[in-house]
Amino acid sequence: MPESIDTRDLLEACQRGEADAWDRFVRKYSRLVYSVANRYRFCDADADDVHQAVFLVAVKHLEQLRQADRVVAWLVTTAHREAWRVGRKLNRELDLTGDFADVDEPRADALAHQEELQAVREELANLSPKCQEVLRQLFLSGDRPDYGRLSSQLGMAIGSIGPTRMRCLEKLAALLRARGITGSSTRSEE
Repeated sequence: MPESIDTRDLLEACQRGEADAWDRFVRKYSRLVYSVANRYRFCDADADDVHQAVFLVAVKHLEQLRQADRVVAWLVTTAHREAWRVGRKLNRELDLTGDFADVDEPRADALAHQEELQAVREELANLSPKCQEVLRQLFLSGDRPDYGRLSSQLGMAIGSIGPTRMRCLEKLAALLRARGITGSSTRSEE
């Protein structure tokens, strides 16, 4: 099964009981679920509890997950609910203001943003390993990357980093446009 498998095909394979498909499903959406848990500022163990609970609920409700275009929304909503439960269990006061005023349903714009971030993660995986590494290193470098250090880390001439970055970003943008996502609404908060 290819890594870039369509969500609908992946759901159908999971519903048929293919273990490999379930592993791919969890890998595909783990970062999304952790991104919700991390917004609650849980320690790693508590974020792991949220992650595990979300996928346990998912496997129990697998037959109900028929709309591939709603999987991200379902996972985000479920992750918020599970984070709330973990927080209550820990007797913590959670800050549920802003994006998280209602743990039952995330705001539509916050959900759309999570769906776009998931699409970016998926399309990054479809880039060449070189592009993935260049973009990852530049992202981790912050606003003012040290091109000398990056040159040695990436094994590239300093003068080729910028043009390579531009080509990789253009490829990523083209993949996202093919999915109907334009750069005007995608923010980078992760």
